[in-house]
Amino acid sequence: MNPEQKNAFSVPAAILLGAIIIALVLIWVFHPSNPTTPSTAAQNVADPRAQVVDSSKVKTAGDPFIGQANAPVTIEYWFDYQCPYCKQDEEDVLPQIIKNYVGNGDAKIVFMDFPFLGPDSTNAALTARAVWEVAPEQFYAWHKAMYDAQEGEGSGWASPSAILTITKGVIGQAATTKVSALMISKASTYTAEINADRTQGESLGVNGTPAMIIGKQLLVGAEPYANISSAIETALGSHS
Repeated sequence: MNPEQKNAFSVPAAILLGAIIIALVLIWVFHPSNPTTPSTAAQNVADPRAQVVDSSKVKTAGDPFIGQANAPVTIEYWFDYQCPYCKQDEEDVLPQIIKNYVGNGDAKIVFMDFPFLGPDSTNAALTARAVWEVAPEQFYAWHKAMYDAQEGEGSGWASPSAILTITKGVIGQAATTKVSALMISKASTYTAEINADRTQGESLGVNGTPAMIIGKQLLVGAEPYANISSAIETALGSHS
């Protein structure tokens, strides 16, 4: 093969090799298991903290919540039941928020839907709406049970039948039967509410889970308790 022929083959080969490398990089970047993907963290180029937010202007009517309805600070919390970083928050951060701020009436937590990790996430969100309607006093116990049961994304732990088993264990068979019925009869209503939560969140800079708006601060990602506590204290200070 003469030099001209070698060059003719080497150029396409180099292009092909470059394309393969780029494809592999893209697969790695956007694979769900990569902690930098939207399944676990925000991806907007712009810093979400640059968004102008105000907790008092977030629409939360109809969303599940814990705490006193008239608490001075509202924490809007966007999550996905399959998100592993949400589970980290649920285990490490939320119990401290509940103990130190929700329990004494300083804050309430409003659970805002942001299901984006597949059909099981959507089904979990629909179930949550029905549980809130049937047994609001047991909602947080159910919510916690869901995260206690969480396994890998799309692994089947949150299949419809598995979620109903979890639900039965928390609120009992009779209430679970009502939940199942509501998920059918009010599917369109619940879906619209879930979509509204996500759309509103996105408009405010929420582009991943977990995310919270506290006062005039937006926190996206698995923030440490100290950061969230600081945001709550700042919000409380504005009410004093």
